[in-house]
Amino acid sequence: MKYLFIILMIFSFLDAKIYRDGQKEVVIDDVAKLMWLDNISVIKTSKNHENASTYCKEITHLGFNDWRLPKVEEYELIVDKNNKKTYINKAFKYNVPDGYWAQKAHWRTLWYYADYMHFISGTPYYDNRIKKKYVRCVRDY
Repeated sequence: MKYLFIILMIFSFLDAKIYRDGQKEVVIDDVAKLMWLDNISVIKTSKNHENASTYCKEITHLGFNDWRLPKVEEYELIVDKNNKKTYINKAFKYNVPDGYWAQKAHWRTLWYYADYMHFISGTPYYDNRIKKKYVRCVRDY
C-alpha cells in the first residue's frame, strides 16, 4: 500500500500542468508554456489599461524583460471554478477577486474598451480603458 501511494505521488508530479515556484514568485503552466508573475504586486498594482500594458513591458523579473499583459484566452486557462474564493487555479498565491486587465482593446469601440478577467466570477468582460484594474503579467517560455 505504501508503494502504491509513492507511485501515485510520482505520477501526479509528472503530470503537473500548473504549479508555483515560490522562490521565484512565478506560476508555470507547462501545457500552455506560460510563466505568470505571482508576487505581492499583483494584489497591490492597479492601473488604467494603457499604463497596465506599459507596466508589464517595463518589468524585469528573474532576468526576463519580455513580460506582457495576458490575452483573455490565457486567463481562461487559469480559471478554476472549483476555487469559490477567487476562481483562479490554486497554484496562485496572490489574487484578489476582482478584475485584471487583458491585452486586447476593441477597435469597434475605437479602442475605448478593453478586455479583463473578472476573478469574482471567472468570466471575461470588457470595460472602459480609463478605469483602474489589477495587473498580472505573463510571458511565454
